[in-house]
Amino acid sequence: MALSKHATLSYYFESRQNRLIIPVQIHSVPFNSMLSVYTNALWDTGAMMSAITPDIRDKLKAPSVDRKTIAGIHSSQEVDIVSIMLELPNNVVKRTFKAAVCNIASSAEMIIGMDIISLGDFALSNGNDQPLFSFAVPPFVNKIDFSKRQDEE
Repeated sequence: MALSKHATLSYYFESRQNRLIIPVQIHSVPFNSMLSVYTNALWDTGAMMSAITPDIRDKLKAPSVDRKTIAGIHSSQEVDIVSIMLELPNNVVKRTFKAAVCNIASSAEMIIGMDIISLGDFALSNGNDQPLFSFAVPPFVNKIDFSKRQDEE
């Protein structure tokens, strides 16, 4: 059996969603299996950079590697930047990223921003009132273009 060129994940939701939140695993850098956390992550196309909560940083014992000013909807603030290893379901992504440490106004403890989303293909489909979220890395050569499917049933 040939190895797939793409790592993909599909996540079905039971009903329509106004937020994309899926389970992820976050590891310390350098990797230490005792310093790993399972949590929920919010996919946010409006976020340039991914972020974790201070609680997740404490659980990973992640030291600050930098400080940056980030701007949100209501304000800007200077925050710590840490290195984390993110593992998405189905091992779609398992690599080290920089993440801002800040409070997140959501039930999720991580925001997946465009630094990660832009690595692959990202789609949300709502057919038959059952939302399907899909993500693939690396992106496929052929793009998803819904306008080419407008005459389908």
